Amino acid sequence: MKIPDLDELINKFQDAGLTHLEIRNGDEEVILKKELPVEISTPSSNTSSQSVTSQESTSTNKNITIDAPFVGTFYTSPSPQEEPFVKVGDQVKKGQVVGIIEAMKMMTEVKADTSGTVTDILVANENPVEYGEALIAIKK
Repeated sequence: MKIPDLDELINKFQDAGLTHLEIRNGDEEVILKKELPVEISTPSSNTSSQSVTSQESTSTNKNITIDAPFVGTFYTSPSPQEEPFVKVGDQVKKGQVVGIIEAMKMMTEVKADTSGTVTDILVANENPVEYGEALIAIKK
């Protein structure tokens, strides 16, 4: 399978909200897996549980993290010669690119789930990351 085909497959996998996909073609095999967010109970909430990754808070001082969407190598800038996407203290907007994860020679942008101020970069440039690992802390 060609790299552009894999990139399109991963994008469609994420867009479709699938959690598991296996494709076999002769001796080639592609397996994509995505774990579901952990559910937690919040005593101040009217509902019994909320998703950790999509939890919205009425407090403006809520710290959240941007997590790795899959396993790969995390990059803080588009190239070694360029400035990082974000630095501690920067304001980010929902959907803004905050890093890149390389997996299988494909670069995929990591985007902010919410707006806020970057309080910490939790993973150093060019370090390997696991699915769900916290990459960047944001204060809402």
